[in-house]
Parts: sequence; C-alpha cells; structure tokens
Amino acid sequence: MNLWETYATKLFPQLTTSQARMAKVIVLYNHENISLQIDKYAKSVTVDDVMDGEADSLNITLEDRSEFWKDGWLPERGAMLDIVLITSHWVNGEDLQSLPIGKFEIDEIECSGPPEEVKIKGVSIPNNAEIRSVEHSQAWEKTKLSAIAQDIADRAGLQLFYDTSEDPVLDRAEETAQTDLSFLYKLCQDAGLCLKVSDEKIVIFDEQKYEDQDPVMTIFKGHDSLESYSIKATIHEVYKSCHVKYKNSKSGELIEFTYTVPERENLPGMTLEVNEEVADVAEAEKLAKKKLREKNREEVQATVTMAGNFYMLAGNTAMLDGFGKFNGKYVITKASHSLGNGYTVQCDLRRCLYGY
Repeated sequence: MNLWETYATKLFPQLTTSQARMAKVIVLYNHENISLQIDKYAKSVTVDDVMDGEADSLNITLEDRSEFWKDGWLPERGAMLDIVLITSHWVNGEDLQSLPIGKFEIDEIECSGPPEEVKIKGVSIPNNAEIRSVEHSQAWEKTKLSAIAQDIADRAGLQLFYDTSEDPVLDRAEETAQTDLSFLYKLCQDAGLCLKVSDEKIVIFDEQKYEDQDPVMTIFKGHDSLESYSIKATIHEVYKSCHVKYKNSKSGELIEFTYTVPERENLPGMTLEVNEEVADVAEAEKLAKKKLREKNREEVQATVTMAGNFYMLAGNTAMLDGFGKFNGKYVITKASHSLGNGYTVQCDLRRCLYGY
C-alpha cells in the first residue's frame, strides 16, 4: 500500500472494510486536505488527460443547497489542487489502487441555480506561470531544441522531460512578442514532436515512440466493461505517398525522395508534394515521413466509454478487438476520467501508423 492509499484508508475507512466496488477522489487545496468536503457535496469530478497540444483540465460540480461553497468555502482563483483517484475492489478484485492525476490551478468558478451548484474548473498550466501568460522576444543561434526547451522551462520554474532521441539543431529560432508556450509548441510541431505541460513539467516526446509501445489492454466489443463506442474513418487529406523535392539555389544540387506507405503500395492514392529545404536524401526521407504522419494520423478515430480504468491514459496504446476491419492498435489521445454516478472513462483514440 503506497502513501496515497494509506492516506485514503484513513479518510474513507469503507475502502477496506467494505467488499463493494468503490471509487473516491483525494483533493488537496493548497496542500490542505478537503477530500471529505468534496466527497459529501460532489455531483461529479472529471479530469481530462490530453496527449498533446492542450492543457489537462479539471471540472468539479458541487451541490450547494446550503450555499457553503459560494460563501465561506468559496475557493480562490489561482489556488492549486492536487488530485488523486482511489479505487477499491475495482479491477480483478484488487483491494486498493491509486492514480495521481496531477496538479491543477483553479482558473474559473461558476455558480448557478436552481438547483444550486458551484462548478470549479482548473488547468494543468498555471495562469500565473510565465510560459503562457507573458510575451517574450529572444533569439537562439545554432541551438538544440532541448536547450531552448530547457531555457523556457527554467524561466517558467518548470521541470523539462525531453523524452525523445530526436534533438534537431536549429540554425536560428526567433521568438518575437510570443508566449513561451506558443513559441515552443510551434518549434515542436515543426520538428514532428509533441508537447504537453502537466504536473509542473514540460514533456516533449515523439508520438511514434509512444505508438510503438506495447498495448496496456484490449478493448473487446461486447464486453461488460464497454458501455458505448463510435469509430469513424475518412479519406479526406489521406495520402499514399510523399514526394520531397528541393533544389539548392547556391549549388544547383537537386535532392528528391519519395516515401510510400507500405500498406498502400498496391492501392490507389494521392501523393503529397513537399518543397522544403533539406540537406541530403536522408533528411528528405525523414521529412517525407513526418509530413505523411501529419496528414494521415487522423484517418481512423474512435471514442469509447467504459468502466473506469487506470490504464486508460493519454499516450498509452490499446488494442480494439471484435470491430471487424477497425480492429488494431490505437493510441489514446484523450482520456476523461469521471467520478459521480460511478466511475467511467471516455477515451478518444486514433489508429496507430506503421513504418513512419
């Protein structure tokens, strides 16, 4: 039993004294425990865990007929909430499991009625952090992307987790009256990398590396844990191959490379034409694969709602089985964990790409 689980049993002794399936949430408000108050009044607690491009978010809806929450218990905007999910007898009869979700800054409070309710909303990127609230102007010459990211992390008082071997050297990167977050996100996009800010960390990673991970579970159509699903496939801006062509204006050298998706070699399809500077054929191949991935990654998407599961987290992969030609390996791009009327998780997924 870890520290959070020990802590939870003191707050909610029924977690160990009852054999019933149970899910609770631990909430620390500026390091002060308010879990019992939240448990008594919460109608729902939802955490959105996002893989890339936006902040994780927290939504708590509280019943407030007593009007405690809109008066003496009204939280301060800018306060920090630590969120941990706890389950008992939930999966495979395991006694206790804990999932630390992260830290969230309260950025919005809404009161409404009838019925009297208070909604507390939080984000994983603090409003008071320079990374998204202050514009900067700075230039870097012949600097690795990881070094630029480290400078920005240091300025924001955040840790950097650079989880990729890809570390391009940028001849010149110029930030002009931009927030550090928008500037760094654009640099990562250009490099074909993903960026996430969560739990006081900047995380930069290669989505292909995450897609190559072993699946954490298989989602079976018809299984009791699966409440609903939807899957869609599109051909809009889906390409068979990518042709990179670049002529060096100084040397006159012509560099060309065409990459074709292996599973589409004998199928009709469009070719994506790219004319961007590359130093050699190897760089052209890398660029072709990156551009194809950008276009094709949304080809097959799915949404599933199922019984709460701590394995269903953004960036993890799962297998879909029993869905015909939509079977296969998918990466979770967003996971919404919700406690209220039970514990459920709704996940957005996209089918993994192979070979590029």
